[in-house]
Formats: sequence, C-alpha cells, structure tokens
Amino acid sequence: MSRRKILETPPLPDTKWAIGIWDAIAWKEHWLETMAAMHPLELIANRNLKQDGASLGYFDPAILTGNEVTAATKNFLREGYEADVEHSENAMNLIEKYAAQLGIAENVQATFLKSVDAFDRYLTARLERARQFESS
Repeated sequence: MSRRKILETPPLPDTKWAIGIWDAIAWKEHWLETMAAMHPLELIANRNLKQDGASLGYFDPAILTGNEVTAATKNFLREGYEADVEHSENAMNLIEKYAAQLGIAENVQATFLKSVDAFDRYLTARLERARQFESS
C-alpha cells in the first residue's frame, strides 16, 4: 500500500475523537494539564514499570538483542525506547512538583485519566485500521 493512500485515508471516528480530546486539552487547559495528558503516555514504554509492580510490559526489550528484526530496526526502536523512559520520568517529576505547588493536582489527575481513555481508544482504532489495511 502506498504512503499516499495511507495518508489520504480519513481517520477512524475514535482516532479523530482522541486527537480532538488532546487538542482541546492543549488549547483550553493549564499547560501542566497538557503536559500530564501527553508525557505520561510515554510511561507505557517505561521499562521501570515492571520493577514497580506492573505485571505486563508494553515493549519487550529482548527484541533489541534477538534476531527477529534488522539492526536498523533495533537502532530505531532503541532510540525511542530510551527516550520514552527519560521523557516520562522527567515529565512525571515536573508534573508532581508543580501540580502540588499550583494546587491543581486533582485537575491534573482527571486530565491524565481522560487522556489515558483517549489513548486506549486511539490505539484500538489504530489496530482496527491496521486490520483494514491488511485485508485490502
């Protein structure tokens, strides 16, 4: 399938809805809520979550040492994987500090939960779209 065809395909309703949620947060809410809506989503790839008690991880670091993918793919994945760990932890530290100082911790938490819901729907829509592309 050509890149052009993929880019010309209209987004699924849940994709459009999720992007609308994030756009509205960025335009209407405090900058810290915007940060809380976006950066903690990178926690999904944070390898430290399993050390903190999560039973499942999103990303299996074994792929970086196995033979399932090319060296170029491993390098690409490693860059994002490392960046997600640092971004998510740094963002969480800033969010924790300033949410308390500004007295908006409950708003920040609510925005984060709204964003996680949007992310779930967004990822599900991406899976649905992938299935559509596979079948065509």
